[in-house]
Amino acid sequence: VELLVVLSIVALIMGVGLATMSHSGRQFGFQAVRGELVSIIRYTRSNATTEKGVSVVVIDPLKKEIYSRARRTVGLWHFEDIDGSNNSTGAFNNNAQLQGDAAVAPYGRFGNGLMITSTGSADCGTIPILSRDAGISVECWISPTDNWPLSQRTIVDLTEGSIMLEANDSVKASYGSLAFNTAVSIIPYERWTHLMMVYEPDYTSYGGSGTLSLYINNILVGQSVGTPGVSTGKKNFSVSSSGASFKGMIDEVKVALLVETEKLKLESDISITGESGQAFTAPFGIRFNKDGRLIQPVPITLFTSPSTRDSFILEVTSDGAVRIR
Repeated sequence: VELLVVLSIVALIMGVGLATMSHSGRQFGFQAVRGELVSIIRYTRSNATTEKGVSVVVIDPLKKEIYSRARRTVGLWHFEDIDGSNNSTGAFNNNAQLQGDAAVAPYGRFGNGLMITSTGSADCGTIPILSRDAGISVECWISPTDNWPLSQRTIVDLTEGSIMLEANDSVKASYGSLAFNTAVSIIPYERWTHLMMVYEPDYTSYGGSGTLSLYINNILVGQSVGTPGVSTGKKNFSVSSSGASFKGMIDEVKVALLVETEKLKLESDISITGESGQAFTAPFGIRFNKDGRLIQPVPITLFTSPSTRDSFILEVTSDGAVRIR
């Protein structure tokens, strides 16, 4: 009888110990979420300032997921040099093969640049489109000459997307089925102008649509919204084209993908709500610009774990600072 009593007491103590350890483990797991969340936000902000473009932290209260949609450069050409085979060095061993009268010449935007006098282009190899849901950014500097015929000219060509000068010197950006045209001429001759085309998938819904934006000298000039319908795989990328040659100088061509990374999957009992407990009906983003500042305000967010009776509040200030309380 005494042995049975002792065994019962030991079992009771072990049961209480296991329950305490289990609760402590869950609490530690919830506390770890704070550190992971701050790490993802800081990584994304750093990516925006390093890559000099918009990066986003997506918070999905419905799927209980948090991830970074960061920029990853996959192509970069400075057109500073040329070898005996007419190749100009590009990043990631993606050299540009100059064709026609395309040549490396002085007085580029920074150092040398690509000069096209009549009919020329640069074959820059291939760019990987990893997913239909991936975003993409294509940018360059151009300084057109004023002695071309009035016809369409290719600035950059991504097989299923491009930036072009139209016959009336307006700018057209396209990606898959999405396109935007400035309709009027806004590009000066023989002066440097920065162009950037960005396709950003819509993280607030699950429908596969997104927004194509065109920026000129960092000013948004137009957008097109919808589903681009591009295919995945390696896409040929060129600067200018033999059939519709740009005339003038092009420099600092860069292609970056917007890809999901640094993903955090929350436990099923953790809820994500507004500060007062109001439910979110769709994912939302913490969007950082190239200076690391917020593009728009972010709702103050409450993370709650009923199993540990613990919670914390996330706040991101306009200058990109993270506050946990």
